[in-house]
Order: sequence, then structure tokens, then C-alpha cells
Amino acid sequence: MAETHVLSALTKKRAEVSGEIKQYEKLLKQSKLNLQSIDQTIHIFDDSYDLRTIKAKRVHKKRYFKTGEAKVLILDMLRTATEPLSTNAIGKKIAFNRGLDKKVNFDTNRFQKIIFASLERCENNGLIERVGKDGLAIVWQIKA
Repeated sequence: MAETHVLSALTKKRAEVSGEIKQYEKLLKQSKLNLQSIDQTIHIFDDSYDLRTIKAKRVHKKRYFKTGEAKVLILDMLRTATEPLSTNAIGKKIAFNRGLDKKVNFDTNRFQKIIFASLERCENNGLIERVGKDGLAIVWQIKA
């Protein structure tokens, strides 16, 4: 018989991915409707305009932080914390404070990778240190 904790984790992950698919399908449907509206508006101004001549523009990933902003937010959070914080806790608090956790196209995994990379840079610069683990997450504090 399969391990129940493995099945539990897999069913949870499947539900999460399924929800993401529904979210992206909804976003895609809305984007197609927006494109149709724009095409119709173009044809109002010039009925003979060939829409195939308009090339798709590459969409850049949304930036969550300005240059150096993540570092400042992380250091402020660790300075005011009463105890060391895990990578997950830091990411969740910053996302919550900025209202990102409620946005439809918020990429939690990408956001956490950015937070972790900023934490590692702070550690390499001697500003913070690892003080343990909370499950798989690293726990951080300001370096004494």
C-alpha cells in the first residue's frame, strides 16, 4: 500500500496545480476578449487594416522589487523581529505587507526564490546568518 503522507502531499499538490490551471485559463480567456475588443476598435478606425502585420510583443516577467528593495525589506524585518525568522515566514510577511498574496497572477515559487537569493546575498555580505532550520526552511537572524 502506498504511503499515506506521500499520497496526501501529492493530492494537495495536484489540487494546487489544478487551481493554477483554472486561474490561467480564466486569465487567457479574458486576454482573448481584450484582444478581440482592440481588434474591433482598430477596424472602426481603418476597416482594411491587416492585423496580421502586428507582431506579438514579448512580455517581461513582473518585477516584485526595485533594485535593492528586497534586501532593505528583509533587513528591516529581521531587525525588528523578536526572534529569528524562516525563509518562508519572511517571504509570506513581505508578500502580505505588499498585498501580493491576493493578486491573481502572483507566483509564490518565483517570489520565494527571489527572497532566498536576497537572503543569500545578505549572508555573503556578512549582514545576516543562518541559525538553524524549521523543517526544510532556513532560519535567519541579523549577524551579531
